[in-house]
Order: sequence, then C-alpha cells, then structure tokens
Amino acid sequence: MKYLTIFATILLLATPAMANQPYGIWKTQTGKSGAYLLVEVIDCANDSSKLCAEIREVINSENREIVGKPIFWSLESTKAGNWVNGEVWDVENDKIYAAKVTVGESQLRVEGCVSIFCDGQNWLRAD
Repeated sequence: MKYLTIFATILLLATPAMANQPYGIWKTQTGKSGAYLLVEVIDCANDSSKLCAEIREVINSENREIVGKPIFWSLESTKAGNWVNGEVWDVENDKIYAAKVTVGESQLRVEGCVSIFCDGQNWLRAD
C-alpha cells in the first residue's frame, strides 16, 4: 500500500509538469485558405537536446507533399517552457525565419522573427 501511495503522489506531481511539455501533436491556426496542419513536436534527430517539429497531416488542402517536412528545428531550451535560436518555415509564404517557441498548458506559441520583430501563431494541443 505504501508503494501505491508513493506512485500516486509522483503521478500527481508529474502531471502539471508534463502538461507544459511541447511534445506531441499540435493543430496550427487556420490559414487564409482555410487549411491547417497537424504538427508533431519531437526532439531533433541529430541533437536530442534541441526541439524540432514535423508536419504530420494537412487538413482542407491538396498540398500533401509537405507532409513529413520540418516546420521548425534546432530550438534550444532557455528555461522551462521556452525555446529559442532555431528556425521556422512559414508554409504560406515559403520563407524561413528565426524561431522561438513558448509552451503553455494547452497551447504552443510559435513565432518567426526578423531582427526584433516577431509574429506567430498559437497552436492548440491535438492529442
């Protein structure tokens, strides 16, 4: 019984921390055409200390050739819930920007920046 209580306590303490993790499937905001993406956030294959994301599904668009492509990559953790110094691909204008990502309980803020000017989207957790 003692071990069950310890396990339950650990699980309860870990749940809020896990909720603020970026990993998993996220739904992007709907674009001008009505399309959106389902994106999987993962550790980068070439450096597991960095954060990457790949397009897993395209919704309301025939643009299927982008499935499997990276949408952001090489982000470094600066503090809990914040990643910087990576790059993000803007699918709609086919440009790459400096990236930063901030994770909340149920949303991921993904921003592309040029110099000090940033714009981005709030993605919602899909899984």
